[in-house]
Amino acid sequence: MANELQQTLARIINKSEILVEKYHAQQEINKALASEKKQLLEDIEQMKKENEAMRQELEYLRMARVIAPNLDNVTDARELISKLVQDIDKCISQLNE
Repeated sequence: MANELQQTLARIINKSEILVEKYHAQQEINKALASEKKQLLEDIEQMKKENEAMRQELEYLRMARVIAPNLDNVTDARELISKLVQDIDKCISQLNE
């Protein structure tokens, strides 16, 4: 009977050691996954910023295309933009007075 108890105790100890090893292995996997998740979230955030910058660039290009539909009108468009900027500066200076 004592021998059976010792064998049972030895099996329980072995199984608990295996469980502890599996637990530690799972903790390492969880740490690796948490690190990967953090990196992926940072990548997503960076891609969102790049996407927004590209959307803004696209909007600027669309406006430029409306202002100057072809290369011949680029000089005229630049002059128009320059005049608009001057007018805006003039309005700002009048508001400051």
